[in-house]
Amino acid sequence: MKNLKKKLLKTNKYFRFYFYTISLIFLLSIILISQGLLLLSGIESFIRYVLIFTFIIILTFYIIGNFVFLILKKHIWIIITGITAIIFSVINCLSFYYINKTYSFIDDINKDAITYTTNLVTLSDNKKINTIGMISNEEDIEGYILPKEYIENNNKKYKIKFYEDYISLINDLYNGNIDGLFITSNYVIVYNNEFNTIQDDTKIIDSYSKKMKNHDLVEGTNKPVTEPFTALLIGVDSKYDGLDQNAAFNGDALMLVSFNPKTLSAVIFSIPRDTYVPIACNNNIENKINSAAGYGTKCIIETIENLTKIDIDYYVKMNFKGVVDLVDALGGIYVDVPKPDFKSGYCVENSDRIPNSVCLTEGPQVLNGEEALALSRIRDAFIISDFKRVQNQQLVLQAMVTKAKSIRNINDFHKLLNAVSKNLDTNIQTKEMLNFYNVGKSLLFKNNFNENEFISIQKTFLTGYDLRINNIYTYQYYEESLNEITKAMRINLDLEKPEIIKTFTFSVNELYEEEIIGKKYYTVKRKETLPNFVGQNYNYLNEWNSTRNLNIIIKKEQSNICIKNEILKQSIKPSTLISNIDSLIVTVCENIIEEKPIIITQPKIEEETNNFIEDMLE
Repeated sequence: MKNLKKKLLKTNKYFRFYFYTISLIFLLSIILISQGLLLLSGIESFIRYVLIFTFIIILTFYIIGNFVFLILKKHIWIIITGITAIIFSVINCLSFYYINKTYSFIDDINKDAITYTTNLVTLSDNKKINTIGMISNEEDIEGYILPKEYIENNNKKYKIKFYEDYISLINDLYNGNIDGLFITSNYVIVYNNEFNTIQDDTKIIDSYSKKMKNHDLVEGTNKPVTEPFTALLIGVDSKYDGLDQNAAFNGDALMLVSFNPKTLSAVIFSIPRDTYVPIACNNNIENKINSAAGYGTKCIIETIENLTKIDIDYYVKMNFKGVVDLVDALGGIYVDVPKPDFKSGYCVENSDRIPNSVCLTEGPQVLNGEEALALSRIRDAFIISDFKRVQNQQLVLQAMVTKAKSIRNINDFHKLLNAVSKNLDTNIQTKEMLNFYNVGKSLLFKNNFNENEFISIQKTFLTGYDLRINNIYTYQYYEESLNEITKAMRINLDLEKPEIIKTFTFSVNELYEEEIIGKKYYTVKRKETLPNFVGQNYNYLNEWNSTRNLNIIIKKEQSNICIKNEILKQSIKPSTLISNIDSLIVTVCENIIEEKPIIITQPKIEEETNNFIEDMLE
């Protein structure tokens, strides 16, 4: 060993320095690429470990070989092997850079910390604020925690009035019971359905923001994505670019997807935002399903799980403004844009909400980001507005998934990942996201010779009818339609066995159309709401109740200005669901004036509208 050291010291010092320097660079590059390969957990594990082992062997041979070359003074070989080692080192460093960049994009999709914002809102710029409204829930960041900090930091002496829900809070602002309120920065989008003039009526006096741990993150089931799983896709109509600004959203688009990586099949259930369901986090009080999103991700997940009786493994929250970036990163998507029902209905606002700034024409075409977002949002161009919109959203989603297959360039891939990481939030852990590589590999192998085939997607349609409850439009679904959809999803998840269809009929004179799951009509009794009986004769109420059997309690009231047996008051306001009523108290006139003639007619419950929609869907 001493002799070897002496011989090494006798070698040319410049070539010795050259050898030591390149050996160090080569070693560092191998450490970097090994770290990068180890990040890719679950992706081609055998190949990754073989590569790491191969790099170590190459480094060992390089060091031993160049020791020999130094001692034998074969300087030309030292130069050649050194140049080769430098080339390998550059490749290793570039590989580590791209691997690490890709991993960072994927890891950033999980929003561990976001910026929450609360707004101080009034009805007038000049009104002095004495009494302020706040949410009583001490865990509500934008309704309680941040407002408390704002008041303390600014030494405000407001009289505070607490509320259990935001609807009551906003109503009291309109009624003048409070001078102002604290609410999420997205309040216009979230509560525009209940208060359609809220943007024009309210003024933002001040705002307070703080970056905090994401309290709206719901843990997934950690089910491997190589096994059948469910994912809830939530469209967030935020005014911000990206999803790191706040947690409040309106659930404008809700899609429950069951995906089977073994069969490469998916069932997409687009849930109309006005679907009337029990809201899980609000004592199961029935309301529009998109209202659950105002309470956070956990509430919307639990509400949909209760509705479908299917566990949701993961959620993916996507900012609508991000659709523009995603589609543009894909280089546009190919969509057959449906024909509008109204000539003037195909111009809509863009992602910055500039009215009529994006116009679409019908037919097959490549859409850019703004046009794809417009198609996802548009509803006024169709008679069956919201139903057509969810169908269009399915078209856009399917086109995006299909176009993603064509990506071959690493820079285009990183463009897409950048758009995704900024505009998506999910509870799928990074390790599970990397496992999508195996799914993608299966897709590529399956579709190697068929560019038009990608994933087998089954579309669904939740059939139902319109009903106004408390003067608010709702969508009442048929249980049979929902059961048909959830059964298809359970079959796709391997939770149920499919029924084998042994017969098939067709006609050469009729164009075959793929059946849409759930798109049927059923002869079931529809829900109805309570009519306005005030001014009607009591006998009319009695006749109406003969087929409903409500508990009617009569109170008599004497008056000189009313007609005998005329109904003066009713204890429950009209447009209330009859199924939620236990008893009805009516006040009846006990005067001697002659009774009104009795005309028995059934209350109108939007039958004409319902029948018209059914005819259109058929």
